[in-house]
Amino acid sequence: MRKKIITVLLATLLISILIPSAGSGEGPLPKGKTIAVLVRSASAQYSRSAEAILINGLIQGGYKAVDQKQLESIRKNKAAVLALDGDVDAILKLSQTFGFNVLVSGRATVHAPVKNEFGLFTATAVVAITACRGADGRQLFADTASAKEIGYTGNEAGQKALESAAREAARMMIEGGSSGAGGTSSAQTQFFEIEVTGIRSFAEAHSIVELCSRAGCQNSSLSRFSGGKAVVKASWPGSADSLASAIVQGRNDLSMDSVEGNRIKLIRQ
Repeated sequence: MRKKIITVLLATLLISILIPSAGSGEGPLPKGKTIAVLVRSASAQYSRSAEAILINGLIQGGYKAVDQKQLESIRKNKAAVLALDGDVDAILKLSQTFGFNVLVSGRATVHAPVKNEFGLFTATAVVAITACRGADGRQLFADTASAKEIGYTGNEAGQKALESAAREAARMMIEGGSSGAGGTSSAQTQFFEIEVTGIRSFAEAHSIVELCSRAGCQNSSLSRFSGGKAVVKASWPGSADSLASAIVQGRNDLSMDSVEGNRIKLIRQ
């Protein structure tokens, strides 16, 4: 009997080693699929730069990407705007029309550069990405990368920050997992789950990720978005109440619903 118990325990241990446990980190995008990349930003230059870096990163990682000529045709299609907002029907339509398997939609944001006492400029950029299957619109990957760079001008700092954030976003899609940039030690921070109802699109969902980053969170990422509900995971060097307060203060259309342990529930008005 004792020998049987030991055998069962050893088998259980072996299975736990060989089979990875399900965690909050995303896996890399599936290979062998043709990927279309669309990024929007307040600046057309930033959109094109981020797209080029993401596409180049995917190709270097062994993925197939839609070429620039076909990508331009996708951009001009009316369904592209809806697809960037996560509209499943629009994603399916574009996939069937242009023959890609995965749509990577992104949002690039470069915050206003700040001039320091040395006459140099510091800028922070955020690139939020979501990958969905063209066949059914199912989300395969979602995360956010941010970077801070210095330049002699505000434009130079912003461009460098955007390029760094886009390269990190490409790495995350290829390797899986969240960005490790800018984090603090786990002993100083806790991980929280922020659930926001009333979200209408992927763009709005990623805006919650950006809000968490501006509030001071580290490693903020979109965990899932469906049914008007976005769930963001982020680390924060404080209590759940203090994080909830910081997030709500950042936007006047958010209100508190509840705080239970490390889960924060908010409502978008």
